[in-house]
Amino acid sequence: MRLPIQSRALATRVRIVEASAQRLVEAGLAGAGTPAVAQGAGMSQGAVFKHFPTKTHLLAETVAHLLRGLVIAFKTGLPGDASHAPLEARVEVGVASLWRVFRSDELRAVFEVYVVARTDPALEALLEPVLAAHRARIHEEAQALFPELASHADSSLVIDAVVYAMQGAAVGLFGPALRDDAQNLAFFRRLALRELAHLLSQ
Repeated sequence: MRLPIQSRALATRVRIVEASAQRLVEAGLAGAGTPAVAQGAGMSQGAVFKHFPTKTHLLAETVAHLLRGLVIAFKTGLPGDASHAPLEARVEVGVASLWRVFRSDELRAVFEVYVVARTDPALEALLEPVLAAHRARIHEEAQALFPELASHADSSLVIDAVVYAMQGAAVGLFGPALRDDAQNLAFFRRLALRELAHLLSQ
């Protein structure tokens, strides 16, 4: 039995986005042009543009797809009962899982698109709601791991501070210099534990 037209269109759209994500991760932005994406999806460029009016729209959807996958990867890196562990143990597993996400090729690809968006107003506008949704998911996951934060108004500031500090370090490590990940993890564990403990003591 054939899928309904709407279901087939959705499946095709997903296939295009997955092909775009694969090309972006493996070959960077320069290797993720629509000809390569179309080839990876097993269709013509014309078919790609039937589902995405511009390459910019496809890039924005690709970033959204990659970010959703990274949230899943973060959750997968946590033990099932993590929220019941002592604060220090939760900080340790949370920071370790988040650092693996930040060091991934998928996030490196996302950063590459962000850089381009700084000088591409159309892409920047399309990425804005994607980033807002991703930030909201980060906060949801943090609240799930640290439920005691729910009663603290400044919890979002602490979450953002730790995440952005790790993000900045990860961007620097994408260069050729080799760094000791163990030292980075130890620093971020101390940072997160200090900030969370301070917040919870108020």
